[in-house]
Amino acid sequence: MKIFNRTNFLIAATAALTMVTGCKKLLTEKPESDLYPKYFTTAGGVQAAITGVYQDLRSNFSGEGIVYCYNGTDENIVGGSGGNGANILNSYNGLNSTNTPDLLGLYTDINTLNGAIQYSSAITDAATRAQYVAQAQFLRGFIYFYLVQTYGGTTATQKSGIPLHLTYNTSASTADAPSPLSDIYNAIIADFTTAATNLPATITGTNPFSAAGVGKSATSAVANAYLAKTYLTRGYNSEVAQPGDFQSAATLTASLISNKATYGLDLWQDYNDEHKPANDYGKENMFNIDYGGASDPTYTGYTLQGSGGSGINQLYVLARFNYVNTGVDNVTGIDAVPQKMSSNSAMLRDVYGGRPYTRLAPNKLYTMDVAFADQVHDCRYDATFQTYWICNKAGVSGTSSTGTSKGQLTPASNVSLSSYQVPIGGDTSILMPSQDVTMARRDAFKGVIVTPKQFNNTIFPTVKKFDDPTRTATGDFSSRPIVLMRFSEVYLMNAEANYMLNNITAAATSLNVLRARAAYRTPADAATVANNQASVTAANMAAVNSANAAAMLLTGTQLAQLAIPNNTTVGSAPCGMDLILEEYSREFYGDPRRWYDLVRTNQLVRRATKYNSFAAPYIQPYHTRRPIPQREIQNVLSGPAYPQNNGY
Repeated sequence: MKIFNRTNFLIAATAALTMVTGCKKLLTEKPESDLYPKYFTTAGGVQAAITGVYQDLRSNFSGEGIVYCYNGTDENIVGGSGGNGANILNSYNGLNSTNTPDLLGLYTDINTLNGAIQYSSAITDAATRAQYVAQAQFLRGFIYFYLVQTYGGTTATQKSGIPLHLTYNTSASTADAPSPLSDIYNAIIADFTTAATNLPATITGTNPFSAAGVGKSATSAVANAYLAKTYLTRGYNSEVAQPGDFQSAATLTASLISNKATYGLDLWQDYNDEHKPANDYGKENMFNIDYGGASDPTYTGYTLQGSGGSGINQLYVLARFNYVNTGVDNVTGIDAVPQKMSSNSAMLRDVYGGRPYTRLAPNKLYTMDVAFADQVHDCRYDATFQTYWICNKAGVSGTSSTGTSKGQLTPASNVSLSSYQVPIGGDTSILMPSQDVTMARRDAFKGVIVTPKQFNNTIFPTVKKFDDPTRTATGDFSSRPIVLMRFSEVYLMNAEANYMLNNITAAATSLNVLRARAAYRTPADAATVANNQASVTAANMAAVNSANAAAMLLTGTQLAQLAIPNNTTVGSAPCGMDLILEEYSREFYGDPRRWYDLVRTNQLVRRATKYNSFAAPYIQPYHTRRPIPQREIQNVLSGPAYPQNNGY
């Protein structure tokens, strides 16, 4: 979506803040009366307000700070370049109000949206007014849903959480208080419900919140999907759950699936297609945080330079290991755990290989050994991870375990430091197969082999599905969107809701749709995976895909497990929720979401204890809510002190 330059709008918007922003940004100047709040009475003013909020969401998801979505879960461990803050988030050891994710600046945007909703009645064109207000209500619901999942609200046992503000503040305040969790959920549900009624079914070229219909801003389908997710989330909380929450989630998601043509939604036949840049705005992606592209520097702040510019999507570099430092010699201990590496590298950093940040690494104990254990019938491992690197450096020879030369590696013929070039020719310098190998195999291989037992937080398969082929410098970040809602999630939410309703057959049906899709491979896909990985040819594609699809359907044993109710007790035996959460991993590994999935389902403590050895000694039930940031507590200067979340 296009985001306007909103400098003038900020004069009006930033003065009215709540506890978390107004207390640290008390303004002394007085805004022009024509802009405040009359600015919201014009279509142009409301449009600028809404696009400004989209811009802030882009900033919120763009940096490496979003590691809080990944750390402290079953899926990931801190990468070798992760800092102390990431280690605290991952282990929960020392997590407190001074090192927690601070998302409360989003209250600025909430107040902006309150103004758009409150004063837009003066817009004379009814259709325009309805669409703009619906966008504002969706965004307000979305932000509150994001915040309440992170920090919570007050209940009989939880004494803190976030405040709820639904009217436009025209002056800063130094007083605030947390609101009842039930009130917050009711407000979110009301916003999403109204937005779903008034938003368009699809994005067209006349949509004012996208670039000529290319973007993926909110639609009625998106609002209904988040409404379903809100019911689903509230349903797990015994203190505020309503009897019909899971049924509402099941009904809404079933309706989205049944009416997918109305909304222009569907699954790609090939899971690989879901993550191709050409399909970023295609039928499966529902709601994107857009970054504009390198051709629009005014919008993105993107500049083609080694530092990567500013305001750019860093998601693709977070889980990228430093392939440049990986040697090719079979030094003593090459097949030990952890693997010993020489400094004789056959790789240099190029545009294709990308910028390695190594802030996150897959947690092999769960991600490889459980979630992606089946790499033959299920294509999603190969579609998600890069498992080989082609030599891009001339004159490199590796040595064998006996000290003899393994022969000089041939580099790719099209190595580039100024454009993204898929390697042509060349020897493989780094290979990460799915099984152990013999030393004889290592010695016969010119490069270096890293087997699964040797994966750690510095050497691991890299998440490749977010790579941006439009980058033109080795240090550039990505201008691709971050996708926050995919149509495949609608199927998983439907399965999750039906599971909680004990409708096991319906839950299995939705899961099997995604599992059968994951069995599909094409010869073109085979070109993107190592030769030793599973692949198909034109000759055997139909037969292999048919056999794989049958193998991917839930087995009798899995169906029996799916029938076991959600068990959140640490150390308990597998239950149906484990199967569902493993499916979430396969579909969405790398998306910024896992902590929230585990918190929603009340599985964070149980699964982190089971799979995350760093978190197991420290994680407690109260960690399912982040602590209120200390600076926000200190900014409440009037009235009762703002309370901290339980346990912190």
